[in-house]
Amino acid sequence: MACVAEIACINLDQLLCLEIQGAALPYGVKTGLYDAAREAEGRPLTLAAAELLDRPPAHVGIVTGAAVPDHMPAGENDGPLGSVALARTLVRMGHRVSIYTDPPAAPPIESLIARYDIDVSTVHLGLHDVGQQDAIAGELDIAVAVERHGGNPNGNLYGVTGLPRHPFRSNVDHIFKTMTQAGKATLGVGDGGNEVGFGKVYDVLCARMPEFNLKDKTECGGGIFTVVPADVLVVGTSSNLGCYGIVAALALRRGEANLCHNAEEERAIVAYGVELGLTDGGSGQQIAAIDGVPVADNAAVVHLMEAVVRRALADPGDRGF
Repeated sequence: MACVAEIACINLDQLLCLEIQGAALPYGVKTGLYDAAREAEGRPLTLAAAELLDRPPAHVGIVTGAAVPDHMPAGENDGPLGSVALARTLVRMGHRVSIYTDPPAAPPIESLIARYDIDVSTVHLGLHDVGQQDAIAGELDIAVAVERHGGNPNGNLYGVTGLPRHPFRSNVDHIFKTMTQAGKATLGVGDGGNEVGFGKVYDVLCARMPEFNLKDKTECGGGIFTVVPADVLVVGTSSNLGCYGIVAALALRRGEANLCHNAEEERAIVAYGVELGLTDGGSGQQIAAIDGVPVADNAAVVHLMEAVVRRALADPGDRGF
């Protein structure tokens, strides 16, 4: 029989990958991505991620940020919000955390870090700077990618619409490949099959979901799915929700419900993201939504995650009748 923690993490998994995303991504994609990742992992994804991160103090690097010139100049709100919330929890656990991003996406992330008043450094990535990535991989104990594209079989980066991102966004595949070769832990959080980590299930996705790989729309013909794996892959409706599910699983594992992200804070940081110029990737507008999901819906999911943790940690007590 499954233990309380495993059952709770099954519930968290179900919450973080609900099919409530904007209509830009077809219905059923999240379920297909999640099923592939869950089968490969063999246990709840949030549980696997929490076990990877719940260790003695370490240097954790989070790579995030998705700016697109003329469309999302300061970046997408999916990724940075979840990354900073995850970073806050990791710092509270005693980890040292650094966030790596492209220069255009850095200012909002730095402002979010300042809002939380946490000791987290922000490092600007050079465009495909292999030397810099060697140094990063050498200094980290754990590498985490949140809403960060990984290379396809030809080493190119594509968005879920099949448009190229590598001309202006650093390809960080080298960090994760080098970490893996060195036996260091890696974690990927994504929502479209094109983010670092999905290489773990690349063959499965190609076999089951070829129509979503968009090979005919990508310039190089390699499709959008990445071949870059991670030790643990977490799939969410959005990558932010993936991060919040991981935070909830860490709170559960450590018996500290106050580590959870909560609905009030979700509304606050999404609103702050709008002030910072972050864009909703579902609509292309600077509005209070993430991947087309209104903040009220996102906050409701976050609230239920917190409820799952509170219930799992509660003393059963004596009903009395």
